[in-house]
Amino acid sequence: MNYLYLHGFASSPQSTKARYMHQKFEQLGLTLHSPDLNLTDFSTVTLSDQLAYLDRTYLNDNQPPNEPFVVIGSSLGGFLAVQLAAKNPLVQKLVLFAPAFGFSQRLANALGKENVAKWQQDGSRKFYHYGLKRNLNLQFQFFVDAQNYSGDNSEQKLTRSLPILIFHGLHDEVVPAALSQEFANRRSQVILKLLDDDHALGKDLESLWQDTKQFLLN
Repeated sequence: MNYLYLHGFASSPQSTKARYMHQKFEQLGLTLHSPDLNLTDFSTVTLSDQLAYLDRTYLNDNQPPNEPFVVIGSSLGGFLAVQLAAKNPLVQKLVLFAPAFGFSQRLANALGKENVAKWQQDGSRKFYHYGLKRNLNLQFQFFVDAQNYSGDNSEQKLTRSLPILIFHGLHDEVVPAALSQEFANRRSQVILKLLDDDHALGKDLESLWQDTKQFLLN
């Protein structure tokens, strides 16, 4: 079994949850791959770029034949994990931390119509990058591309059944927990754990890990 961790938007493999999970996997003698989804340049990255990179790097002929994957994703990483599972049967289990379902809609709502229009007019917009701890420009093409993964091309593309464990904070103001509830209600193999936490899910990482470990080893 291979293990892959996908960090969130404007984050990095050095995020708190990513480093914590790495430590826990190492204690079990397992390798957790955690690619940098900023790729070569955060300012020009798109969801399509990220998915193509993951596909050619981890889910193609470079890997042993038919070697299955568990994909763990946080926020936007969770959304990407679902996209990978929708198109590649090598992904056999998912663990999702506050998955950013409806990502482009969430981003548009957070910014508001005027800011989206200004982003389009200017061609780029500054976002705070949590990994680098500073503001960085991101081209409007990111938003244009993200809209290709909405509606019928979003998490609804995952039509096959596979075991999925979701953690979502009841006080999440970035991605409403109701979106994970809707996702779980439509699928028979989803375990949804609603927590007294916010989007970061940082209150009790040990409990998250214990539930994740049990899910992975079963």
